[in-house]
Amino acid sequence: MAKNKKAYNIELIDHIYNQVPAFTDVFDEETWYIFVAFFVIGTIFIAVVLSRFVTIRPVGG
Repeated sequence: MAKNKKAYNIELIDHIYNQVPAFTDVFDEETWYIFVAFFVIGTIFIAVVLSRFVTIRPVGG
């Protein structure tokens, strides 16, 4: 039973792996740099916006 389950798990992982596109299928060098630039700018923007609304106070006193 355990051997059959292990074979099923390997088949499932292999099926999922085949459905996900490879990194080179999604990005070339130029689109990767554009993605990273927007990701960094977006992360900084979100951090600035959240810093206006979230205040961290020490617990206790």
